[in-house]
Amino acid sequence: MMDEEVLGAFREDPLPPSGVDVARAVRTGRRQRRMRSAGLAGALALLLAGGAAVPFWFSAANGPANLGASPGVTLGPPPPPCPSPEPSPSVSTSPRPAGTAPAEFDVLRHWVDVSGVSGLSPQLFRTARYWQSVLMYDAAERFTVEVTVYAAGGKPVFGNHDATEFEPVDLTGAESAGQVGGRPASWLPGRQGMYGRDAARLGWQWAEGGWAFVAAADGAQESGRQPSAEAMAALRVMAAQAAEQLVIGRGTAVTMPFTVPGIPECSRLTGTTVYRGTRGDGTSFVQPGLVFGRADNTDPLLFPPDVETTVIADSAETPADKPGSVNEQVDGHPAVVGDGTVVLHGLNGFMLEVSAPVGRDTLLAYARAVRIVDGAHGDESKWTERPIRS
Repeated sequence: MMDEEVLGAFREDPLPPSGVDVARAVRTGRRQRRMRSAGLAGALALLLAGGAAVPFWFSAANGPANLGASPGVTLGPPPPPCPSPEPSPSVSTSPRPAGTAPAEFDVLRHWVDVSGVSGLSPQLFRTARYWQSVLMYDAAERFTVEVTVYAAGGKPVFGNHDATEFEPVDLTGAESAGQVGGRPASWLPGRQGMYGRDAARLGWQWAEGGWAFVAAADGAQESGRQPSAEAMAALRVMAAQAAEQLVIGRGTAVTMPFTVPGIPECSRLTGTTVYRGTRGDGTSFVQPGLVFGRADNTDPLLFPPDVETTVIADSAETPADKPGSVNEQVDGHPAVVGDGTVVLHGLNGFMLEVSAPVGRDTLLAYARAVRIVDGAHGDESKWTERPIRS
């Protein structure tokens, strides 16, 4: 099947209704140690929460119980019904005056560089059209620091004290934090955590119209109890140091160890993820992924506003990691074929997982059309800057 035929098949299947209680999922949190669903919203939840699994895609109706489906989540009109051509960006990409943040980011370009941040190791990188984030841990994985940078078109929000809704950033009563990069910075007021723990959160405009936030949290903090003044002071030192050492600006290209056969119908590339971890036997692994959808989140805390297609590779997972899960063979590879998800093992050292709200045959065809880059396993210098085949 040609790439064009694979993409065209995405038009054939209707989108199923959602079975997700989004508000409950938000309250419960969604940090997963292995980050299979890293492409979904919730980096702050990753920072502060113990987790419940969420599916790779869903279709949510408008309403207060369906955070992420509100028209305020995306810029411009709601996404058109499928089938439709790829929507054009809803924010002008014309040049902006010097010193101002871009209206949106190139999804395949890093704008956050944490290589100079000392004492912390990056675990999760995420890029999107209106924001980018990096999650870091200390060597003992007790303290977490999350960096989130917004383009001018982003809409940063935080959870209220009851952890039931998201609200715009409000610096009323904020405490001055001096300057970061020569620009005024503030410690955000009030209880910072949505999930029972407080974080030291530093905010500033890294460029006119573009916000940046660095949050530091202690995983050993007792749930429901505010940290002592001494503990919060230590978290502030950690957050301030990270803020001073990171670099914000157009940087290196995002690379992937695979290529996909174009963009699924009715979609555009809305995000990338790269998660790094260590297995129980001490083996390190990396999980890079691409996310496609019809609409873009304006804040990573919000659930995707629309159904998604995700393509995720894993450099270490094998069928032995989940005994009995393999239910068939696909082109000679052990596979797990389920409702909206296909997992293929043994692809030049990688496991591949493709999820989309389409039928079995369409999903299998798309998964079969994904190509692992020669020599990519164990050598990230071989990864490609052009993961989408035209």
